[in-house]
Amino acid sequence: MSVTIDDVLATRNPASGAEVGRAAATSPDAVAAIVGRAGDAQAGWAARPWNERRMVLADWWRILGRDARAWSDLIRDEIGKPATEAMAGDLIPTLDALRWTVKRSGKLLADERIGPSWQRWLLTPTGRLRWTPYGVVGIVGTWNYPLFLNAAPIAQALAGGNAVVWKPSELAIACGEKLQQSLEEAGTPPGLVAAVYGRGEVGQALLESNIDKAIFTGGVETGRRVLSTLAGRGIPAVVELSGFDPAIILPDAPVESTVRAIVWSAFVGCGQTCVAVKRIIVVGDARPWAEAFAAEIRKLRVGDPAEPGVDVGPMINDPARDRFDRTIRATVEAGAEVLAGGEPLDRPGSFYAPTLLSARSPEPERALEGAFGPVVLIRGVDDAEAAIAAANSSNMALAASVWGRDRRAARAIARRIEAGMVCVNEAVAPTASASAPFGGFKSSGYGRTHGELGLREFVAPQVLFERSAGGFRPQLFPYSRGGTVDKFLGFYRWMFHRRA
Repeated sequence: MSVTIDDVLATRNPASGAEVGRAAATSPDAVAAIVGRAGDAQAGWAARPWNERRMVLADWWRILGRDARAWSDLIRDEIGKPATEAMAGDLIPTLDALRWTVKRSGKLLADERIGPSWQRWLLTPTGRLRWTPYGVVGIVGTWNYPLFLNAAPIAQALAGGNAVVWKPSELAIACGEKLQQSLEEAGTPPGLVAAVYGRGEVGQALLESNIDKAIFTGGVETGRRVLSTLAGRGIPAVVELSGFDPAIILPDAPVESTVRAIVWSAFVGCGQTCVAVKRIIVVGDARPWAEAFAAEIRKLRVGDPAEPGVDVGPMINDPARDRFDRTIRATVEAGAEVLAGGEPLDRPGSFYAPTLLSARSPEPERALEGAFGPVVLIRGVDDAEAAIAAANSSNMALAASVWGRDRRAARAIARRIEAGMVCVNEAVAPTASASAPFGGFKSSGYGRTHGELGLREFVAPQVLFERSAGGFRPQLFPYSRGGTVDKFLGFYRWMFHRRA
């Protein structure tokens, strides 16, 4: 959780209340100057050969790996995740993402030759495709994966030759400071990467400053305000605005393994994960599945993640827990039945019981949409067609999954689901892929992070054409020489447009 005292931001452990981090808030009026200094540093950074930029990124990768244990403990204390989950779900994917960037970016950002191919007959010159940096990338960071969701895009922005000004979440101040310190230790030039600290007004100042591209991860409503701010100045953006992910269970799915996998996929990170399963759609009778899920969910051990044997930690703070509770109550009023959990836990800390809801109609799902916490809703449908329709009914479309023994049948269904990432007999974990692009459809945002497509978000294509001075170019004035052009056109038609 975060508090502000006399322009100082402080975060507290959501399980114990102990202070974890403290930083001076950045004045919104100072943000423009920070962005200006980043722009000054960017020109020199972009001019460096790739191998020099690569060395800095490789050192950063090494530093993060060196501090692995400290990172998992810090994420545990500030965000409320078990240290094992912080290590496996945040730190290791970050190291993999940086390794991919260090190993692959040089080749992917190299100039590419564009030959004229068959258009040589039209005297089209050879081109060269170059990947040029945007300039200063503004990143509004997030708290639920304070390392992975912030470090990976920073690395790719730097690989592309950009500067970065980023705002760590006010709920993850200590993680933000540690990440910024690691970048400075790695040898990034002064001013090239700068962190600004604060709440919404600082983020707004960053978006209104002279940035050249923006990266935002957060909720739909805030994301729309962000896009409105940027659109007025024509600033491109990548936005990831969370999901409401469905899991379709087919009749041949094995019960035990499917239940265990989906329970983990629903409650990892206390359900505060953009790709957490929130809807279970059972093809056929949902009652046996609901009983199995309820039994598995009741086994989850909720508590302070600093204690051994804890599966699920607290929510990020009390206001988040209270908002989540209001959503659960509204979903029950819309017709859902509580099968497990459904209320805050009566103990110190921002704890909420892992919750399973059941529904017989789509109305409770609509009430639950946007919930960001430890809940999953289950309902049955008649057949696969109805399951696909239910999965696609939400305007959020970040990720989805299909579960069944017949992988060919499951794959056929998966191909018809509207989502940026669809898994068969898997969920959540593939978002750690360093090579696969990540992002959503519909209201879940647009643009991609990670992998080749993610790297391309940080560079703009520029095509350079050239030819030797002089030379024969019949398309030039005066047009009175049209007979020559007609000959070329006739030859072109003879070569490429003859009837088969």
